[in-house]
Amino acid sequence: MINIHPMKPSDIPFAKSLTDREAWGHVISDFERLIALDPAGCFVAWDNDERVGIATTVTYGRYAFLGNIIVQHNRRGGIIGPQLMQHAIAYLSASGVKTIELDGVLAAVAMYRHMGFREKYRSLRLVRSPADEQRSCEGISSCKEPVNNLVRFDYEKTGIRRQHLISRLVEEFPDRMFCLKEECLKAYALARERATGVVGFGPVVADDATAFSDLLSQVLPVFHGRTITIGIPEANMAGVELLEQNGFTCRTFSMRMYRGVRIEYEKNIYGIVSADVG
Repeated sequence: MINIHPMKPSDIPFAKSLTDREAWGHVISDFERLIALDPAGCFVAWDNDERVGIATTVTYGRYAFLGNIIVQHNRRGGIIGPQLMQHAIAYLSASGVKTIELDGVLAAVAMYRHMGFREKYRSLRLVRSPADEQRSCEGISSCKEPVNNLVRFDYEKTGIRRQHLISRLVEEFPDRMFCLKEECLKAYALARERATGVVGFGPVVADDATAFSDLLSQVLPVFHGRTITIGIPEANMAGVELLEQNGFTCRTFSMRMYRGVRIEYEKNIYGIVSADVG
């Protein structure tokens, strides 16, 4: 019999082992952050005394993101995945969430459709290979923007109340937040080391293509000798084009899907934090 319980710190090594198998690049702090943001919103499926799957959620007001839906490899194809999904959806609905989104791997899109999710657009993963064989000397960011200003800008551009997540990320990575500011803030980006050894950009938010281009010209030289990855909606055509002009290529994609009220937050340039928090 499958039982689902809230994820505890002692479950994190199991959760990370599942994401490691998928090469998603998660580090321990990713799960610590998720549990800290909502201790009741991350789940582990148990079959008797064996952990067999996980699902995580993060809530931003009436909008939530559902991610890390993984079943142990030898237990796939049964009821565990759907039960985790149903449990997470029920939790979010009871919390007053009106919109749930996820980035679904293509093999699971049919299951997500069955559970009421609809396709929105392709969520692209673009990668830039090192500019040379030698790892460059990485500097720290020069962004000294107060976190309240970052939170305000993020909400103005996305309409999503992500203040708790952004505040936590700034606290964890004070030297990896990059900002473009003229008279006012125009763009920001976070660069983080992933378990796969690459540098992940995200979140990224910019007023427009010009601001995004100026931000890239500031950030890319810092990581000249590193592999860089970014997730971006295919709907951000100007952003995708700029990334391609700067040496990024699309390696894979997932399907951004939504359940409930469809909302639009992609009118500016928007790069996801990661596939588990949107």
